Amino acid sequence: MLKQRLITAAILIPLVVWALLALSTESLSYGLGLVALLAAWEWLQLMGFKQKYQLALAVMAMLLTGYLALFYLPIKVLLTVTLLIWLSASIIILLFAHKPLPQNLLNLFKTPLFVVIIATVVLTGFVASASYLHSFPEQGPALLLFVLVSVWLADTGGYFAGKRFGKHKLAKEISPNKTWEGVAGALVLSGVFATGFYLLVLESSLSLISWLFLTALTVLISIVGDLFESVFKRCFNVKDSGQLLPGHGGILDRIDSLLAAVPVFTVAVLLMGAY
Repeated sequence: MLKQRLITAAILIPLVVWALLALSTESLSYGLGLVALLAAWEWLQLMGFKQKYQLALAVMAMLLTGYLALFYLPIKVLLTVTLLIWLSASIIILLFAHKPLPQNLLNLFKTPLFVVIIATVVLTGFVASASYLHSFPEQGPALLLFVLVSVWLADTGGYFAGKRFGKHKLAKEISPNKTWEGVAGALVLSGVFATGFYLLVLESSLSLISWLFLTALTVLISIVGDLFESVFKRCFNVKDSGQLLPGHGGILDRIDSLLAAVPVFTVAVLLMGAY
């Protein structure tokens, strides 16, 4: 499994880096939209949409809604709504990390209309915030790349630290394999990368302490994104969202952390006056 993960990463990472640095924001937005569509398809399959016509109709409805939102709603509205979703997700995870979800909440997470609404908001917010961040006149592509690499390194640091030192469960009712030691490993590895990025690449008025705080916040909310998908998967007793990426599962499995990290990072950069 580890070998498959490394091979897949070795192929995808250079492709992603090239896309971020070489493509215009408009072109990148179309690529992000395609990724979001694949994730939407997996998300709905995960939730029990088995008939192809049901899947197609639901995805088409999500596509139309997302398109209208992206082109006709102000970016601040999209970011605010997305932020509220992740704030709500954080509260749910904090409340039920170590005790079973109540039946009424389980029923809500199994409701098709609820799933479609949440998936549409989350995926549209991701595309909007990633495109908006990429469009920043100063270091936009570099900032988006920073978020992606920070989350990837956090995932790597969390995996190995958890395997080696993991004892204290982070959210045993949602994702039993995650530990607080893994969180520490994620923060350390991403913090090292953030320090190097700050010293060598970043052009901003932020202090190093502020930049490290921003990175830590991004990593922590990325963990929320991962756990939020796990809540849906546990509702339907599913391990992976798909098998498109060998060793990594599906598209949704690979971007669940980024769905939360990119919008929160973008909002935080704006609020902190970094650009």
